[in-house]
Amino acid sequence: MNALLGGLLAAAALVPIPDQALAASSQTGTASADSGITTDRARRFVAQLTIPGANDEPFARFAYPVCVGSAGLPPEAGEVVAERITAIAASSGLPIAESGCAPNLMVVFVEDGRAAVRALSRAGSGALVGQSRADIGRILDRSGPVRAWLQTQVRSRDGDRPSYSPTGLTTLTAQASTRLSASIRREIVSSVVLIAREAIADRDLRQVADYAAMRGLTGARLDESPAMEPTILTLFTPHGDAAAPAGLTAEDRAFLSAFHIVRDDMAETLQRPRIVDRMARVSLAVFEETQAP
Repeated sequence: MNALLGGLLAAAALVPIPDQALAASSQTGTASADSGITTDRARRFVAQLTIPGANDEPFARFAYPVCVGSAGLPPEAGEVVAERITAIAASSGLPIAESGCAPNLMVVFVEDGRAAVRALSRAGSGALVGQSRADIGRILDRSGPVRAWLQTQVRSRDGDRPSYSPTGLTTLTAQASTRLSASIRREIVSSVVLIAREAIADRDLRQVADYAAMRGLTGARLDESPAMEPTILTLFTPHGDAAAPAGLTAEDRAFLSAFHIVRDDMAETLQRPRIVDRMARVSLAVFEETQAP
């Protein structure tokens, strides 16, 4: 069992929600039927997202094959979630790990997300590796039924790893930044999405999985303001939950594709406009084929 799974399975080891509460999970979610995305719409969509990062570093992305796991639901329901997210990752251009892999993206359904994070922190769980006290504090302070975080690592833009001395000094040899290239890139080592079980009662599990895919594959979330453009990320928010789409919107799918296409060694301020440009030019037809795995 890998470090990510250890504490998360314990956090999910509570009484699962009843099967009857998952009755809606057999429904097929449908995305936006919009025929295209203008540059203005793409710009508003990207502007409304909060994506983890600091000091104008590149956005963190999965560099290794994605392996999705789920815990805290009956087995069949958990499979719906994991298979749906895996299909979305594949349609977004990410490599997928072989069957039997160790999960590096976990979606865990718990009784109380805040209590689960506190328990993971007290136990020194590997699920929180890389999270500082301040990071954990921010995770705990989030309102709503969802807690999500990424474990990331920094490499040089050529892929070199940091070296660690016996004294604890970390060094990374990297080429100097240029106008278009940062000296580093950021990789997602693992991703965790905790969702309160009570919040998904009577919901379509595909809708929940689509939400978890956006959070888990990119780290993106909405802030406290109402969304300017349609997105599955309005699910579980006070402003948009009641009118949340049944699944990923056209904008969501275009963003997922564009996010994983742009160069990974650019500063965030350069990546955002390029994501916007890609969203406006992407063919939406490629997404319709993976609508209902």
